[in-house]
Amino acid sequence: MKKHRILSYFLLFIFTFLIILPVNAETIKIYTAKIKVSEGLNVRENTSSESKIVGFLSYNETFKYRDEDIYVIESEVENDNVTCKTWIYVSSKNGYVCKDLTEVISTEEFEKDTDKMTDEEFDAYLTKEGFDETYKTKLKEIHKKYPNWIFKGIKTNRDWQSTVKEESQIGYSTYYMDAIRESAGQEAYLNTDSYYNWNTNLFEGYDGSFFLANEKTVAYFLDPRNYLNESSLFMFETLYFNDTYQNKEKIKTILGTDEYSDLIFKAGAEFNYSPIAIAIKIRQEGALNNRATQGNINVNCSGGTFPVYDPAGKLYNGPLYNFFNIGATSSKANADLNGLCYAATTNENYYLPWNTEERAIRGGTKWVASNYVLNGQFTNYLQKFNTANPNTEIWHQYMTNLEDPKSQANMLYNLYSNIGLLNSSFVFYIPIYDNMPEKTELPKLGNPNNWLTSLTYSINGTNYNVSNFNGKVTEYTINVPNNVNNITINSTTVAKTSYVSIDGNNKELKKSSKQVKIENDESKFTIVVTAGNGDTKTYTLIVIKEEAPTDQPTIEQMLEEAKLNLTDTYISGITFGMGSSTLTENLLATNKFATIKITNNKDEIKETGALGTGDKLTITSNQETKTFEIVLYGDANGDGNITLVDIVTLQKHLWGDTILTGSKEKAGDANKDGVIKLNDIVTIQKHLWKDTIISQ
Repeated sequence: MKKHRILSYFLLFIFTFLIILPVNAETIKIYTAKIKVSEGLNVRENTSSESKIVGFLSYNETFKYRDEDIYVIESEVENDNVTCKTWIYVSSKNGYVCKDLTEVISTEEFEKDTDKMTDEEFDAYLTKEGFDETYKTKLKEIHKKYPNWIFKGIKTNRDWQSTVKEESQIGYSTYYMDAIRESAGQEAYLNTDSYYNWNTNLFEGYDGSFFLANEKTVAYFLDPRNYLNESSLFMFETLYFNDTYQNKEKIKTILGTDEYSDLIFKAGAEFNYSPIAIAIKIRQEGALNNRATQGNINVNCSGGTFPVYDPAGKLYNGPLYNFFNIGATSSKANADLNGLCYAATTNENYYLPWNTEERAIRGGTKWVASNYVLNGQFTNYLQKFNTANPNTEIWHQYMTNLEDPKSQANMLYNLYSNIGLLNSSFVFYIPIYDNMPEKTELPKLGNPNNWLTSLTYSINGTNYNVSNFNGKVTEYTINVPNNVNNITINSTTVAKTSYVSIDGNNKELKKSSKQVKIENDESKFTIVVTAGNGDTKTYTLIVIKEEAPTDQPTIEQMLEEAKLNLTDTYISGITFGMGSSTLTENLLATNKFATIKITNNKDEIKETGALGTGDKLTITSNQETKTFEIVLYGDANGDGNITLVDIVTLQKHLWGDTILTGSKEKAGDANKDGVIKLNDIVTIQKHLWKDTIISQ
């Protein structure tokens, strides 16, 4: 007969006034047991060894039962040559086994009928389970709508911050990123310590389109309190087999096909694993969407994580199936290939190789069930975050995708909602960590890069690079002559979404320039870069005025060191395409305290474009100032190039239509014989034909 439950009640005590103590809800115990006989155990149709065999449990195989599943027989009955008085009903097998041949390995205990508790009793119940107010508020809201739902606290005995750091290690937690998410600024969720280049603002995918997540993102997805709503909560639902609502029709609903329903249901019942969860996991892994993990294939598994050799060589030929993507390890290598190669290995315990759909589903189910569900990771949350299992390390996780538990939970919720099961008595096992913060939040959206890619300054129109600039380094010092009273600071950000502000200027997107006064012997200026997510980085440029020496190089010495030729008031030796800044730098390399000014034929400061015949160079050095006209031989029209226009210009000069004078007359003497003749036109023609090059 079935063992009876015993109800206990508190007594009423009357003192000066009547005090009513809350009534405790009935306690339910759920036992996890394993088969302890090496040859395994037959499951019988009823409590008799003479009854029909309806199933089999192998050695060490586990199953769950409650007190009401225990049956005591009045007379002694033989079962497999063992006297058995007490039997256990195994719901997953729809039959009975002898209790003496099993061993309880764990016991779970929780209160029944939480729907009948008062608000005060339910609050006390949550406290007993270890939930603080940051959990209670949301759980109470859910309880009002679904009073049959039972919440169990799992005390992980793990420090929160230490766990976040562990889960943030390379390869543990990834986040899916596509162009749409990138445009929305979800790059802020990614790790910038690894697989990221600050100088180029490029994130490197860790496994295809999955990128390493940063600590703040991991903390948010790790925090159970962020899932305490009626849909996401199902990531905490137990994944054990329960045929009261798990059936083939619901599997078909999940997969959208009836093709594998029978195989999945049988596998779930055999290995005590929810067939609905199996179907969701198969769908989540994309194994029905033409992934390379099923069908007839040729795959080279000779090297890599799971090497396989066929008799003919290194190529596996034939059908392979891997519905769960087991072995498809997250790495920079081809994860799908790893999954295929695992499916091609041989291990009869998991029915490998998986060269038929039945072997793949049965073997994959047993693999997940034995390695995860029946090994302490019995919720989708725990399969991602293995933080409550003392038998395995934290790295023992089924998936790296941070969003996977929530995605699977939503599928479960939608299924249960569609079939009207939400008012059933679901049990949710919710982890609790030590020293948890008040709350966790995702990083603020936006690109996180707040580096500069360049920092330069200009003096009198001449641009200079800050020596040894590196976006990681934030402080630089430059020296300028003591006669410099202002400079222009120029900065460019790495990311096109970043803003930069120089010396308190308004923020400008990507680039900014500002002229600043150098009023002291040492001046400091700040360049603040604001990333798309709001993170800032401040660079400091220290400008030191340097005292000019009393004995400076002469102007002639500066021209000589710059390899320029001086003839009266004309200079040559400038190469075609040279700009003002390059010429200035070449001259200041000899005397940085000199003043250089370059103007065009209209006496306008020339800062851009190539130098040409007729441009003027004014140098002040050693208390002396001189101005020279630039000559580029062959550039008779002064545009800085040698073209057919220069030939026409010389022809007009020879015909007397337009007479060249000054620097342009000198430039027209392309062969440098002192006079413009037809030979100069021929020299320019040969230059254009690249037979000879006009030297400067």
